[in-house]
Amino acid sequence: MTLVPRVRGAAIAAWLGEPGTGTRRRLHRAGRFLSRRPRRLTFFHRVDDPHSQLLAQALMKRLDSWPVEISLVIVPEPAADADPEPILRESWALRDAAHVAAEQGLDFAVGTPAPEPSRVRSVNASLLLERPGRAQLEAAVRLGSALFAGDGSALRSASRELGAVPGQRVGPMLEANYVRLRSAGHYQGGMLHYGGEWYWGVDRLPHLEQRLREEGVELEASLASSAAPPTPELPRDADGRISLELFFSVRSPYSYLALHRLAALAESHPLRLRVRPVLPMVTRGLAVPKTKILYIAKDAAREAARHGLPFGRVCDPLGAGVERALAVHHLAERRGKGLVFLLELSRGIWSQAKDLTRDSVLRELAEAAGLDPDEAMSALEDESFRDAARDNRDALYELGLWGVPSMRLGGVALWGQDRIASIERWLAHAR
Repeated sequence: MTLVPRVRGAAIAAWLGEPGTGTRRRLHRAGRFLSRRPRRLTFFHRVDDPHSQLLAQALMKRLDSWPVEISLVIVPEPAADADPEPILRESWALRDAAHVAAEQGLDFAVGTPAPEPSRVRSVNASLLLERPGRAQLEAAVRLGSALFAGDGSALRSASRELGAVPGQRVGPMLEANYVRLRSAGHYQGGMLHYGGEWYWGVDRLPHLEQRLREEGVELEASLASSAAPPTPELPRDADGRISLELFFSVRSPYSYLALHRLAALAESHPLRLRVRPVLPMVTRGLAVPKTKILYIAKDAAREAARHGLPFGRVCDPLGAGVERALAVHHLAERRGKGLVFLLELSRGIWSQAKDLTRDSVLRELAEAAGLDPDEAMSALEDESFRDAARDNRDALYELGLWGVPSMRLGGVALWGQDRIASIERWLAHAR
């Protein structure tokens, strides 16, 4: 490995890990102590975002025991550069929120349709009216429940009681709040901002709770529901194993986490894991702004720490590195070593700063996976990996999804390594 990737990887690891994150947190605590400021939590809430609605409900359960002041900032849908597939995103969010609600004991029904635009405008007008934080959160839950239930009568009643800003002010106020969100370092609603760090939806509440505990706050162990939803039908192959497809990108840190977590599951459960690589979003014409990249890196780092996976010494493989990796993986699949090669490869990218543009590095990773290094180098001339990646991309879109990691298990399609917890429970209860 050359010096530049090694040094750059070490710098990224320091920024993402304890030296960087720990220092930032200590400075925040010291500043708050010296100025005697209370803990302040900002909730960037989007009224037609199902995950914002779930987060509002979850926060209502916690505020009595959290020593924080909360404020809501009402934001519109993400800008185009951060939301490349808005139609697919909306459909997925409705499905995913119903799944999460069942897991967490929250209120969001399966089959909930997208809210009507006129009702969304009405809720925005009500929530843009200034109120104390607790009252605003209560209003958000009440209005959101009526909005997603399609209950026009309840919505009109709540709007009359709560009041609203004039209609002509709604658009400019939403735009100003979105500028505030982007200036603060994020790009979408459903986000909590505390002490310089971001927490998305109910999935990231454990990280926020852990941070509060580290600050000396005593919290209840868990407020999640103990009543798990039923396990879906999981068809088995002739040999009794359950097939799971993982749509994966070598440039996605969440794909790296999902791959290693699912590979571990496959060792302890009757699971047949099939990995289907796709080209990174930017090579498919889907925008990824810098703000999004930075957030993903920080979030993936704390998720890696949570699951005990090495992370941080990164060498971005975008471009030739991605194509070379997929070419060798195409060979590895034919040799029955596709999974082990991707495990070695992803570990090298995300925790060892391996530069995939160097032949010596690719030979090393191929050999570690049990491949002939010379044959691996010859595979770089084979362009057929592009056809496989295109087929995988088309299959991903057929599921109504566009990003990675995505998973198909039986008749269920899931997006995000967060949903592996559900898969773990389903496998534990599968018959």
